[in-house]
Amino acid sequence: MRLSNGSVRLLMMIALVAVMGALIAACGEDEEEGSSRTLRIGMLADYDTLDPPKLLGLPGTITVEATYDVLVMRNPDLTLQPMLATSWEANDDASEWTFKLREGVRFAHGKEFTAEDVIYTFNRMFEVESALASVMAKPTAIVAVDDYTVRFEFGTPNAVLLESIVKYHAHITPSDVDPARFALETFGTGPFRMTELVIGERAVFERNEDYWWEGHPLVDKMEYIFLTSPEARAEALKAGTIDVVFDLEISSIQTIEDHPDTKVIVAPSGSYMALAMDVREAPFDDILVRKAMQAATDREAILQGAQFGRGDIAYDHPIPPTATVFNDACLPPGYDPELAKSLLTRAGYPEGLDVTLYTSTAGAAMVEMATVFKERAAPAGINVEIVVVSEDNYWADTWMKKPFTTVWWGGRPPYEGISVVYVTGAAWGESFYSNARVDELLEIAFGQGDLEDQKETFGELQCIIVDEVPRIIPVFRPVSLGLRNDVQGMDPMWDGTMTVHRVYFE
Repeated sequence: MRLSNGSVRLLMMIALVAVMGALIAACGEDEEEGSSRTLRIGMLADYDTLDPPKLLGLPGTITVEATYDVLVMRNPDLTLQPMLATSWEANDDASEWTFKLREGVRFAHGKEFTAEDVIYTFNRMFEVESALASVMAKPTAIVAVDDYTVRFEFGTPNAVLLESIVKYHAHITPSDVDPARFALETFGTGPFRMTELVIGERAVFERNEDYWWEGHPLVDKMEYIFLTSPEARAEALKAGTIDVVFDLEISSIQTIEDHPDTKVIVAPSGSYMALAMDVREAPFDDILVRKAMQAATDREAILQGAQFGRGDIAYDHPIPPTATVFNDACLPPGYDPELAKSLLTRAGYPEGLDVTLYTSTAGAAMVEMATVFKERAAPAGINVEIVVVSEDNYWADTWMKKPFTTVWWGGRPPYEGISVVYVTGAAWGESFYSNARVDELLEIAFGQGDLEDQKETFGELQCIIVDEVPRIIPVFRPVSLGLRNDVQGMDPMWDGTMTVHRVYFE
């Protein structure tokens, strides 16, 4: 679907007027009923599924995080917190991991949580070929030592297991429910119970009164309100019809900061923006073309123009410069249109190259990044046609379907950040890239616990990825939350996810 900029703006304004009218009416009804403790969160409306191992869209992911639990949770400060697992330990070579499970926990439908649910969850993850399955090595066995102890056996060292089980795909599902029901219903042990879901409109939640974490959550009711554009989300926050905008567009930050009743929290993260090229499809199957695209990328212009200077420069791989394994010896060229022209000439495009870039407002500043890229690539002879796609199902219908797309990714530790995209056959390998040496190095990194060994392995991985350019990663993006002034305890997460356990009204 091709939309001109004017058409996009018109559709956004029409949607904004309709949504704001509905929200104001709904707010008046709620005030009459006295539901002042309902936490209303505005977000985009790209629901795909609620089945944890199959999660793709943002609303589904956030819904699962509010209604299920993982074994171990990553906090905003990157520390690990026991959740359904109360403790864990590995043997000497990390080939076996044993988890002690929390007792007295029940799923939403009443079943008691035991080791059989952990075994079911992780076995099913591999059966359905979850995206996490390409990151987490398949255990040779998962053993119930007793009802509240489970052991993962791998046969070879697995130094990165904890990085996997904190992910949203690893939320524990009950073993006695028809898995077909997971797509539209929730059955977790989490802080909230979902009582209503109207796809494209709202999801309604009530506090889990039997939640094992005493005193949590801190609000009685919660509602997700799905809004059709960044403008609609920002205006709803200022109007007071929602309390939170999750993943606030950077372009909306100033207007939210200027409003007397709203505030913005911005924190650095490992999240990043990307331009994904399908290396199987012409012209991106030619490494010279990909190198030309790399040289035509003005990272500083994207940082300033798309992110208003917030965030950091990235270097075509997902490892930030602050990481201990970052390799500053392997960096892409700076913005160089003349180099890009010469590379295109060598690739057989002496008169320039026409490409179509698909983008959407379905998260982060993807449209803005596409716009800046188009402007700065033009002097290199790269003519970019931008196609703006609706937020609805962008991730299901456009991403990994079209040969050149904009993407934003949540932060991931080095091993996961590389393996989830670059390993051969990765479920989310958006560039469909394959390199035997990359696969070999990832297998080596999988069992490495020593930092110096990790630096060597990840250093080589970065050099290969920068040189072969399966993706362009120009910037790391901050995590931005828009809040009403009385909302407390909503902390930005480094990986771009959201936790609602500690949120309360002042």
